[in-house]
Amino acid sequence: MNKKNTLHLSLLLASMSLSTSFATSAHNTSPIAYFADKDHDAVIAFNPRTMQTIESISTHGHGPYPVDKTGENSVYVTTRNSQSVDVINNNDLSVYKTISLPHYPRSVTYNKFNNLAIVSGVKKPVTSIIDTSNHSLVATVGNDHVVTPTDFGGGLATGHPYWVSPTQFLLLDRANRKLDLYSISQLGGEYKVNMTYSLPMPTSVHHIMAVPNASGWDKNIFYAIAEGAPNNGIAPAVVSFELSGEHLYHRQTLHLPVNNTNVKEMGAHHGAFHPDGKHIYLGSNEGITYVIDRVSMRVISTIETGKGNGHTTMNAQRMIAISTNHTDSFMTVIDLNTHTKVANIDVSELATSETRKTQAHTSSFDPNNSRFFYTAASDDGRIIEIDLDTLSISREIELLGSYPIQGTFVW
Repeated sequence: MNKKNTLHLSLLLASMSLSTSFATSAHNTSPIAYFADKDHDAVIAFNPRTMQTIESISTHGHGPYPVDKTGENSVYVTTRNSQSVDVINNNDLSVYKTISLPHYPRSVTYNKFNNLAIVSGVKKPVTSIIDTSNHSLVATVGNDHVVTPTDFGGGLATGHPYWVSPTQFLLLDRANRKLDLYSISQLGGEYKVNMTYSLPMPTSVHHIMAVPNASGWDKNIFYAIAEGAPNNGIAPAVVSFELSGEHLYHRQTLHLPVNNTNVKEMGAHHGAFHPDGKHIYLGSNEGITYVIDRVSMRVISTIETGKGNGHTTMNAQRMIAISTNHTDSFMTVIDLNTHTKVANIDVSELATSETRKTQAHTSSFDPNNSRFFYTAASDDGRIIEIDLDTLSISREIELLGSYPIQGTFVW
């Protein structure tokens, strides 16, 4: 029988009265996960192993969406409707600081080598650099003009910012379909940031991937997920490119095959590397996952998954993956040994509107117990645990009236 921890939103918000000592002890002894509740300007903190809510943290900014790890002690909350990001302390679950920005934030990427974080723009193709040691803004670069991209991924001006080296990062300019390479250096306590190269892309790029556990020349090879442009008849693509010094060099572009699919139904979101480091799984909006050999840059297999296919979460221990289908009622389990579908797992009702997603952007397997998988049925307002032995929901937290859409797991 499924165990449910049913919480009305009023009770969830009341949980903010939990003592600091409880929150601290919970984090010190257990993992903690965060999901942004965009509808209520809050971040939900919970323990995935006990499936119990710890705290609902009110954000200072409005419209929280991504929550990203920025070191051992904090996460940054991207509040997309405010020109700022909130800093949550992992120990006492408080908003430690709000960092003002000269733009609306899209998402954050942390660099552990220099303790810097980059946060890209929602309305402008810009990126700000933040010193996470004191949570201070040190620079903002890019084009300070409002733009509205029209490719598959929507109207955000940038994709996810990405560090390609300890001192270099990419600004993914979605409106102008290009990648801008920046270098950053520090002298006498002052940061200097310069754009060194710009590489055109076939359509807007959503995110960048590096070869996992790369060695040799593979350390310099990256893969851009081009979302596609349905209105222009352009299919999604994987673009491989090389970093050499302060330059980017295009290697190959593979557009997903259209076959019998209407290109207007296609669109890419996130790709993922197979544990073998050779294959890339790329889901497309029409409900197909394309398995790509990154060396030959060709599609070797296709898997029928679900509508709005946006993410594939890998589990190397069990050699399975789970597909997040943002506009469908089920998730899809995939056999990584054979690149074939195992089963669909019903997780939610269909969304109540076209602007809302049935399943969250963020999912995770328990690193200490690969049997369990965690995500959220966003439009339903439920955080769920899936048991891979039974291929069913084993426990859930019901957050009636909330919209847990994106976050992070701190195992």
